[in-house]
Amino acid sequence: MRKSMVCAWVGGLLLGSILGAAPARADLGQCSPKVDNFVLFVDQSGSMYQVHRDAGAVKEILAKQVLERMNGVIPEAGYQGALYMFAPFEAVMSPAPYMRAAINTGIERIPDSQPVAVRLTTMARGFEDLRPVVGGMSGKTAVIVFSDGADNGGRDPIAAARELQGGRADVCLHVVSFADSEHGRDVNRQLSQIGQGCRLVEGRELLADGAKLEQFVRDVFCGAPPAKPKRKIVLRGVNFDFDKATLRADGKPVLDEAVRTLKDERDIKVSVEGHTDAVGSDAYNQRLSERRAGAVADYLAGGGIARARMATVGFGESKPVASNETEDGRAQNRRVEFRVSDK
Repeated sequence: MRKSMVCAWVGGLLLGSILGAAPARADLGQCSPKVDNFVLFVDQSGSMYQVHRDAGAVKEILAKQVLERMNGVIPEAGYQGALYMFAPFEAVMSPAPYMRAAINTGIERIPDSQPVAVRLTTMARGFEDLRPVVGGMSGKTAVIVFSDGADNGGRDPIAAARELQGGRADVCLHVVSFADSEHGRDVNRQLSQIGQGCRLVEGRELLADGAKLEQFVRDVFCGAPPAKPKRKIVLRGVNFDFDKATLRADGKPVLDEAVRTLKDERDIKVSVEGHTDAVGSDAYNQRLSERRAGAVADYLAGGGIARARMATVGFGESKPVASNETEDGRAQNRRVEFRVSDK
């Protein structure tokens, strides 16, 4: 047994040299945090210290390589991070503000070799021991399980994992699989299906393809970026005479410039918003503001801007930009604005 373990360990080192053991460094660009906490949960049972049937390397060494590369990609975006092992359960790093260097130190503490025969895979016990850790976390939590899915002792691991997840929408079990048996693949598949939108990936594929590794990290850690605030453009100089929706001559050069801008920026569409002063009834001013917005849209369409890129709306007297107590203020309120948004 000792000789086979030494050969497997050397085989793992050879594979590491082929794939490149240095942690990946990738720029994820705008990563809006999807979770508040994450737990790296690593299987250290005897089967993980056996040679993967297809990869020809020790599964635990493959898992460490994935961990190192993943740690090089996870953005330092204010997460709480932790590293635990199971079978047997061991706290390598308790929850703390995520720092790449600290997690990397924890990964280095995972042994490259351990006795196989006496280390049973009791997955259920691991999930039971992790429950208080996850239960003590506030906010959305990702538990990332690194395992071959082999289970040869204790109660049903799927039931224990469901208890860990607790039916909470804010807890997701993702699985990085090193399974080399049908049973192990089936266990890992079931684990990843416990929560909503959780991921199952092959560890060997993450090592072989940096793009897949980066995408996995995005899927687990990064949500959609916040929506861009809509831009507003006030067409200064496009004001209207009292009780009129007719464009004045002094406003047309401003609209000509707007036409040129919209032709240059073909990826935007606009809401044309009409406004009035406070003279007259609400109902009358509402209709007047709509006519003013329509007059501007007609002019833009005549300049070659597609109607499909424009919507018109009137706000009547409800959104003044100046006091309606003075003539100058009322003149400023008789206006049209653009609100611009990406398509």
